[in-house]
Amino acid sequence: MFAFALLSSTLYSVAQDDFYSDGIRYGIEDDSTVYVIHLGDINDYAPKDDADKYEGDIIIPSSVSYNGVEYHVQGIYSYAFYKCDNLTSITISDGVNYIFDYAFAGCSNLTSVNIPNSISTVDAHAFENTAWYNAQPDGVVYIGKVAYQYKGTMAQNTSIVITDGTVSITEFAFERYSNLVSIEIPSTVTSIGAYAFYGCTKLASISVPESVTNIGIKAFEATAWYNAQPDGIIYIGSMLYGHKGENSVGDTLVVKDGIKIINRQSVTRQSRLKALIIPEGVMVIGVESFYHCENLDSVSLPNSLILLSPFAFSECVKLESITLPQNLLYIGYGSFESCNKLMSIRSMAVVPPLLLEGAFSSTVYENAVLYVPAESVNAYKNADGWNQFRNIQGVATNVNLIGNDNIAVRYYDLSGKMIDAPQNGLNITKYNNGQTRKVFIEE
Repeated sequence: MFAFALLSSTLYSVAQDDFYSDGIRYGIEDDSTVYVIHLGDINDYAPKDDADKYEGDIIIPSSVSYNGVEYHVQGIYSYAFYKCDNLTSITISDGVNYIFDYAFAGCSNLTSVNIPNSISTVDAHAFENTAWYNAQPDGVVYIGKVAYQYKGTMAQNTSIVITDGTVSITEFAFERYSNLVSIEIPSTVTSIGAYAFYGCTKLASISVPESVTNIGIKAFEATAWYNAQPDGIIYIGSMLYGHKGENSVGDTLVVKDGIKIINRQSVTRQSRLKALIIPEGVMVIGVESFYHCENLDSVSLPNSLILLSPFAFSECVKLESITLPQNLLYIGYGSFESCNKLMSIRSMAVVPPLLLEGAFSSTVYENAVLYVPAESVNAYKNADGWNQFRNIQGVATNVNLIGNDNIAVRYYDLSGKMIDAPQNGLNITKYNNGQTRKVFIEE
């Protein structure tokens, strides 16, 4: 799940460093990974019409050597084989994982496609207008373990059971098939692409297992199921999927227990939101999850969190302090971009998490105080990203950093409504150090 979330939160671009091996061109992604890329020059991502193109029978290996380095062939990049009219067959070796959009589109003579079970993601349009795709029977077209696309006319009141063993459903796979009334997704599926069921106006029954850890934007919007949901936060399986209704979240969001993933762009632009409490068990906060929640000034993150995706809290301009939990492994690019009031940051991790360039704004790097475990000060001062902070201080893990006492300054009931004083039972309490917690008051 962590590896997939990292991939889905970054964008691959054609590498400046590339090489050829056995007639195939590879772009180097990092020190151990390459992608298959197109042979010729590009124009707006796609190869130019007169660019060199692949032809004949091509075998993609699972690994390739260059300058004494063995690279894993991670996938086939966008437009790699686009409009290669003389390409007749493609065999992808086991171990390759991804096929990006338009990878084989327009290969009019591509009749033979051999896909390994290691392929976990096939982007939309990857095999559009190929002889192989055109020869597939109507219905759900599978590419390896990927439910790639529904083909042909769908009969009235169609119910679909996705084949057991399927690992992902491609973006746009069932978009606007208005005769689809129910979909059953097996527990082997981990990812559902953007707009996968968008506009399926009669789709009233949706079974999504807890195995699903990634759902693309608007995957279920404009369906009968979605339209029946009340305004506010929408949960699917073990995921906070998104919200419905304009500015419908309220001033306090307490994510319900049992949630593991907060989906990308799920709670963006909620100007009423002031306090956020994320419970233990949540492992991933997706790309732009809380983007531009301009009045959010209190965030409580769980120790279970391992991945904070790019732009997760970007433009949350009232945040003044944040505590990063001890098990956090990765903080993506722009996670706290434009949070210029963020002057107190506490990282509980003894080993510095991977911090991507630009996670914080230059103002924060210059002026904020970064508090870290006392034994880890040198590790943070020498770690990429963290070493941009000008003021790094070591503290014991039990020290309260902001103010001399934990003073309660605001109370909420469990619905998120502000109350004048704590009530008997469970309350949401905000303290003067910026933390927000659930507190039980005995009778």
